[in-house]
Amino acid sequence: MSNAYSEAAARPPVKTRPVKTRPVKTRPVKTRYDGVMLFLHWSVALLILVAFAIAQGRGLVPRGPERTALMDLHRSLGVLVLALVALRMVWRAVSPPPPMPADTAPLLLLAAKAGHLALYALMIAVPLAGVTMTQAHGHPVTFFGLFTLPTLVGENHAFGDILEKLHELLGTAIIVLAGLHAVAALVHQYVLKDGTLSRMLPWGNR
Repeated sequence: MSNAYSEAAARPPVKTRPVKTRPVKTRPVKTRYDGVMLFLHWSVALLILVAFAIAQGRGLVPRGPERTALMDLHRSLGVLVLALVALRMVWRAVSPPPPMPADTAPLLLLAAKAGHLALYALMIAVPLAGVTMTQAHGHPVTFFGLFTLPTLVGENHAFGDILEKLHELLGTAIIVLAGLHAVAALVHQYVLKDGTLSRMLPWGNR
């Protein structure tokens, strides 16, 4: 028995190898919108402003081929806005936007979400109202003369008049809401100083 204990005591201790653990890779938190979203955001904003300006200034152009061509351009820009907004929604799901600053008040977060939802709804509703209004008045809608859009509604001038008023109302609403959106971004940037506007500026820090 003593020999067994002495042999066990004489054995060298078993060396255990330290377990190597791989460091957990964490994705850096996004602080800016990516290039695709920047392009879509500013392209849609510019197109909406141009389309709105055309609609407001159409009365300066005499009735005839020139005004018809101008309004065809207005409709084509609206269809392009609709397509880019659809692409923007897809890209937003693929590449989520950066989070708002951590110290943003809950009420401001709620207002920002509500404002974005309203803008997206209007960016879809305004072009759709314009397309269906034109078709209800018995006119086809072409996309920069390349092709004609499918007919969504049949000719119905009374319905077209309703859609025309709706299109004008929603068109004004989107300009007002976009203006409020811009003012809110400026307040965040220069009053609250949380860098919200810098996230969407093409020349901001990356």
